[in-house]
Amino acid sequence: MNKIRILIVDDQPIVCEGLNAILQLEEDFEITGVCHNGQEALDFCEQAKPDIVLMDARMPVIDGIAATKEISRLFPDIKVLILTTFNEEMLIFEGLQNGAKGFLLKDTQPGELCKIIRVVHAGGVCLHPDVTQKIIERISARGAETAVENLPGNTFDQLTGREKEVLRLIGRGLSNTEIASALFIVEGTVKSHVSSLLSKLGARDRTQLAILATKSMT
Repeated sequence: MNKIRILIVDDQPIVCEGLNAILQLEEDFEITGVCHNGQEALDFCEQAKPDIVLMDARMPVIDGIAATKEISRLFPDIKVLILTTFNEEMLIFEGLQNGAKGFLLKDTQPGELCKIIRVVHAGGVCLHPDVTQKIIERISARGAETAVENLPGNTFDQLTGREKEVLRLIGRGLSNTEIASALFIVEGTVKSHVSSLLSKLGARDRTQLAILATKSMT
């Protein structure tokens, strides 16, 4: 079994120890290292190329947001999942704009964290519900083109039934592989539906589709 190789990055040793203890219990996880600031994380990624980086947002030397940007630029195959105790709007947007594949609060339950790591590793995007709500509010406030309020009234009606199902599962954070399994279709068909959704909804990427999915169901 190919294990998911995880790097933990946090400036608080007790947090690192806690995450390490939790994640080592999972048979499909391998903790490849622990770093305490963004610069250490960049150096480690260059050497070890982990699959997932659990990145604290607030750290000395180089903070988690800046480190996420550099990791995404230099090592696009490495997926960064940001963990923080701060539920701050600007922090959320900076992280997502700089390549983060997920943004969770540190009070996330261990089982949920493990599930989300697997989803992100498989290509999905996961956001804490509070984070999703803030993004929706920000999009609405800015009048972004992809906000539901600014889409033609019949935009979602123009989606096929299958496209709506795929969009709903994207909103739940499922990867293409998981969507294919849930709908009993091949992964290539899921990719085609995702491409169609991006075009019809004017979304830039999967993260925006997830936001639209959540908003369309409210």
